[in-house]
Amino acid sequence: MKARIAIVIFIFLGGCASWPDEGQGGMAEKYQNYPLDDQQLDETFNQPEGIVRSEFEHLELKLELLKSQDINACMPAQLLKAQIYENRIRRLIAAQMWEDAEHDLLIHYHGLNQLANHFDTVRKLTNCAASTDEQPALVNVKEQIAELLNSDNQFAFNAFEITPKYAVRVAQAADLIKQLESISILLIGHTDSVGSKNSNYELALKRAETVKHWLGVYGVPTYNITTLTQGSLKPFSESEQSEQKRHSDRRVEAIILDANAQSENSKQVKSLMNWTKIIEKKKE
Repeated sequence: MKARIAIVIFIFLGGCASWPDEGQGGMAEKYQNYPLDDQQLDETFNQPEGIVRSEFEHLELKLELLKSQDINACMPAQLLKAQIYENRIRRLIAAQMWEDAEHDLLIHYHGLNQLANHFDTVRKLTNCAASTDEQPALVNVKEQIAELLNSDNQFAFNAFEITPKYAVRVAQAADLIKQLESISILLIGHTDSVGSKNSNYELALKRAETVKHWLGVYGVPTYNITTLTQGSLKPFSESEQSEQKRHSDRRVEAIILDANAQSENSKQVKSLMNWTKIIEKKKE
């Protein structure tokens, strides 16, 4: 009998020890799913106000996109519920109740994802929503995607891993991309002027490929994403050399391609693709 009790106690204690650490899962799940060490922490991550406002603006745009796709014609009650919850978070932010706002943002984030998936299913089965052309709301979403992918997009020296801050931008961009029926993205890798041309070409392409990889991780189909490299040929600015300038040069530039794009943009993309092909031939 004592042996059985001892076994039960051992299993119970072992089960408790198997629970994840605080902040690593379960009820403590967060939008970011990785720990940050001291070197990765940034001032932005120490300002909950900025994080809450940024995420709220992102979810506002996501709901606007659903409205532009005529979700009101299919699911008016669910749309009204989402709008009421959005207004609740807006009031919490106005009252500077950051912890409550952050908690509700997480609920609203998952709720909008479920709403978008449900709307997509209902629309396909019933054709309840009107067909949408390139409405202003969709154009704004594409502009926001480009802004997210081109913000905080710098890399450490001689590295191609994205920073935690940029990972949040990429995740937010991916969240919007998945709501669009089709979108093509061009990712162009850049480096600073340090190093040889060949090594810079390779490093810049790795940076573009890394961003493409993380977009795929966040659920974006990668067959519509093209990666190119310019190495150190196109610096971010023509200012004098400094550590700040070199940091700005180490980046990935994102261009949203569109069938209605201007001819000038199309020519630029075509020349970039030809340039990358030339670089690849030289390596062979």
